[in-house]
Amino acid sequence: PTQFVQAKVRDVRALLGVKITTGTPEAAAVDKKLSELIDPVLMFDRMSENALRAHWPNLGPSQRAEFIGLFRALVFRSYLNRIRSADEAYSIEYEGEEAKGRKAASVSAVARTKKAEIELVFHLLTKDGKLWFIEDIVIDEVSLVENYREQFNRIIAKSGFPKLLQKMTDKLVRIGGQLPSPIQS
Repeated sequence: PTQFVQAKVRDVRALLGVKITTGTPEAAAVDKKLSELIDPVLMFDRMSENALRAHWPNLGPSQRAEFIGLFRALVFRSYLNRIRSADEAYSIEYEGEEAKGRKAASVSAVARTKKAEIELVFHLLTKDGKLWFIEDIVIDEVSLVENYREQFNRIIAKSGFPKLLQKMTDKLVRIGGQLPSPIQS
């Protein structure tokens, strides 16, 4: 699992090292390559289900598909914007891995900048013991999935699932993300 995470992080960092100007065709090309690298690695279907946990069984297939597409695009754009805006040199030290049965593991690492140390824990699953998939990332003891779940639960409880989708769409547009194909207007 550690070698898998190291290889994927190395590939992502190489693409992030390409200097781009936001809004240019070159930026779009780099973003597309990043998405093609990240999409098969992050289990967005599982992450989406876990982020909506109690609400998931009540959704139909088209609602699930729309949510997964928006969630994928929102997570991708949000974290990409944060990494690019930080524009800091950083190193990553992998501290260890822990097997969790035969089909799960976690990989711990620390990202260091001049100003901060950020603890990372990648939670992974495997289907065949060879290919790994990331189902959650914990950053400084905050789970990506749980953080979104809390926000989504509040919105759904107050305004309903359609309002959640609208808020996700609005935020994605506001931060410069590309709407998934089925919901582009």
